[in-house]
Amino acid sequence: MPDAPLTQAPTEYRDPEETLDGGASNGGDAPFMAGELVAERYRLIRMLGQGGMGVVWVAHSLVLGVDVAIKLMRSGVAKPEIAARMAREAQATATLGHPALVRVFDFGVTPKGTPYLVMELAHGETLGALLRREHRLSAVQAVQMLLPVADGLRCAHERGIVHRDIKPENVFLARDALGRIQPKLLDFGIAKLEHQTGDGRLTQMGVVLGSPEFMSPEQARGDQDTDARSDVWSLCVVLYEMLTGTVPFKDENYNALMQSILHDAPVPTTEYAAGDRDLWLVIERGLEKSRNTRWRSMTDLGEALALWLYERGVKEDLVGNSLKALWLGGSLSGISSSALDHSDPPRMPTLAERVRAPAGLKFRLLRARRALKTGARVAAALAVLIVLATLFSNRASTAEQDRALAAAAEPAPTPTAAPPPPQPSAVLQAAPEPEPEPAPEPEPAASPPASATPRTQKASSHAPPAPARRTPQRSKKSIRDFGF
Repeated sequence: MPDAPLTQAPTEYRDPEETLDGGASNGGDAPFMAGELVAERYRLIRMLGQGGMGVVWVAHSLVLGVDVAIKLMRSGVAKPEIAARMAREAQATATLGHPALVRVFDFGVTPKGTPYLVMELAHGETLGALLRREHRLSAVQAVQMLLPVADGLRCAHERGIVHRDIKPENVFLARDALGRIQPKLLDFGIAKLEHQTGDGRLTQMGVVLGSPEFMSPEQARGDQDTDARSDVWSLCVVLYEMLTGTVPFKDENYNALMQSILHDAPVPTTEYAAGDRDLWLVIERGLEKSRNTRWRSMTDLGEALALWLYERGVKEDLVGNSLKALWLGGSLSGISSSALDHSDPPRMPTLAERVRAPAGLKFRLLRARRALKTGARVAAALAVLIVLATLFSNRASTAEQDRALAAAAEPAPTPTAAPPPPQPSAVLQAAPEPEPEPAPEPEPAASPPASATPRTQKASSHAPPAPARRTPQRSKKSIRDFGF
């Protein structure tokens, strides 16, 4: 079915102390009226809602100057054990600074002996009111709406606080001025603090600890050592009702209902055309009778639901939190929620029996995270090598540039004019001219030529031989001779 928008509704706070049929006791015995002061600090304005054990008013804090919600016990049930229960709720939630958990500001007892609890005032409606109007929600919308609540419960579990009364009436869909929705978990009145000794039953005689349809098997048996896995069961029952419009275990008889929770198998959500088989496998494991085969923690359940959304293209929960950052830790490679089912057994085995090696989605998440870490280390090593190689390359190029700059910085030699090449006229002038030979005296024609040889040699001995006439070679001009 398509996602149904959440319509604006009047402010509503239904006290979780309701009977099994959803009714509330008459509030005619309320000892307070509008305009009355509570503990000289809170002026009552109007009543928001009422339940079997108390009423919730809108009040104005005279100290802070803001409106708050104040929860007052009825005069008929204002007993010391009820005051202890409210003190436990205040103690459990005062230290939890999570947006999905309602904040508690104050706790005390009025001069009339009535315990009161002061909480933040939120505008919106409960999930129970939404389901009564819409009957059921789409699978994507339901999972998106419950993931912030799962994150708040994870925060509470890390502080050693187990809620033990998760149901649609305790999930408040608060709206801000812009219409944005923030689911908030209410009523930690029967929360268990692990560091406390002697749990004790802080309820009326004959009233069980928790709402019957949403009780875990260990709560139905009356076990005192309930832990966070009880909240895992209850949240899966709430998700089941959001998808199908009904609870997985239902009977008008209280004892028959307890037996059904302990022994009956729930009808798969797929038979109601709600969600798909992968989502049913996640819910089914949360509804395991034995808490040892259930999801081990709210973190495991939240991771499985977030992965289911992520594989369908949804990246955020209802309030805009990133699924990858909040639940999946960035490790999605090789993980598939469809790997939860590897066989079709004839009976209804546990999810751990259906999953072959490795057994369970959590182990797949852990293995994928280890692979991611290994890949990150390899990538980091490659990045370091690339950086080192780049540094060495830059250093070599820098050295070459330094050498080039040093060579360019050397002083250039002073340009000197090259000696001019000898000119032919100068050579001729420098050479001593031979003495003019006297006119030869006439000699007899028969005169032997040998007689002239000594004279010629003698004349030659007085004058240096004339250099051979050749074309003078011009020396090559230097680049720096400036044309001289």
